[in-house]
Amino acid sequence: MSSKSLISFVIYGFLLLSLCNSLKDNAVDGTRAYFHALKISSLTSSDVCKESSKDLNEGSSSLKLVHKFGPCNPHRTSAAPASSFTEILRRDKLRVDSIIQARRSMNLTSSAEHVKRSVPFYNLPAPGGDYIVNVEIGTPKKEVPLIFDTGSSVIWTQCKPCKACYPKVPVFDPTKSTSFKALPCSSTQCQLLRHGCSSSKCTYKATYVDNSSSAGIYATETISFNHLRYDFKNILIGCSDQVSGDSGGESGIMGLNRSPLSFSSQTANIYNNLFSYCIPSNPGSTGHLTFGGKVSNDVKFSPISKTSPSSDYDIKMTGISVGGRRLLIDASAFKIASTIDSGTVFTRLPPKAYSTLRSLFREMMKGFPLSDQDIFLDTCYDFSNYSTVAIPSISVFFKDGVEMDIDVSGIMFPVGSKVYCLGFAELDDEVSIFGASQQKTHTVVFDGLKERIGFAPGGCD
Repeated sequence: MSSKSLISFVIYGFLLLSLCNSLKDNAVDGTRAYFHALKISSLTSSDVCKESSKDLNEGSSSLKLVHKFGPCNPHRTSAAPASSFTEILRRDKLRVDSIIQARRSMNLTSSAEHVKRSVPFYNLPAPGGDYIVNVEIGTPKKEVPLIFDTGSSVIWTQCKPCKACYPKVPVFDPTKSTSFKALPCSSTQCQLLRHGCSSSKCTYKATYVDNSSSAGIYATETISFNHLRYDFKNILIGCSDQVSGDSGGESGIMGLNRSPLSFSSQTANIYNNLFSYCIPSNPGSTGHLTFGGKVSNDVKFSPISKTSPSSDYDIKMTGISVGGRRLLIDASAFKIASTIDSGTVFTRLPPKAYSTLRSLFREMMKGFPLSDQDIFLDTCYDFSNYSTVAIPSISVFFKDGVEMDIDVSGIMFPVGSKVYCLGFAELDDEVSIFGASQQKTHTVVFDGLKERIGFAPGGCD
């Protein structure tokens, strides 16, 4: 070993030992680790698909959750490159801005007025998320990739004949399906939706804040999961013959929010209004989206906030710890409940909470050089000269004593060659969002019947 390598090894060992000693007094038990000692190479994604080893639990129906640009997506094309970090930031900001705008819109109108104004759907949150599920639509079945989105309501896919459709992704042809039934304008369902009509068919248009849109007709159709014998019949979907915006390999969206139009709501009587998912640690692995089944004793629940918009999933965040140290944050910093959102990449925290988190995280990472990236993720590190690093653990606390230990893949986010940033950001006091990165590897359970959301580790494997 060269003298330079020996000195680096001694310095790293000293930093690691100092970190361990500084955390001893904060340990809840003698076996819990409050830092992640890992190789830098373990933070990168593989080009080979790694299937989840998670077994389905009894009484459930599950779909494989895959990254749309990852090796596990059967519809990925060689012409579809992974999003650049700049593009990820751009889309994530649009998603967050649209959630803020939607909340402001709801605050300015009464509930009744908002229902009227929201049909057709205007100013919806920008479509978000990089993970898709492949479902089968129609008779005979046609597989289509849909973004799974807890912030959207309508289930829609692009249909023939297309006036404007996403290229290079599957397009559903309703004329070839014997189970497809366009919703007539005279139907009670169409009248309740208060949508428009064209050629006696009930029409819809979903317009998103990022100026993308989907327009077409409402129909009832059969939706299937390819490994199940059971078919979901007469599901209300949007059959879109005109879409605008960008597609990263998806044909549409599977809406999973709390509105009556979402897939989870339409199948609530089958699965007791219960669904869960696990987002994998990296694009080279698979997760799952599961409906129904038994709830494990490992799942710890927090109630959905009473002030939550009727379509959203909000729960009360109560605290954060870094490296085993509970942050000293006044309860008023968490006065706004946090939206659990699959379409937002990074968690957004109120200013006081974020500044305290950042300060302690930087203190514990002072042995590594900060890197100025000129982006809203303002705590970044250049690990070019390191093969192994020690990263402080982060835990988030929710109402009713729920503690969620963030997986290391949700703590540090790659932004360049061996440059990684803390995956949290500051947001004003109007909205708090618990993003998809911080949900990675956990089972996230949405129990609509009991109006609660739960978390358990080890959800993908």
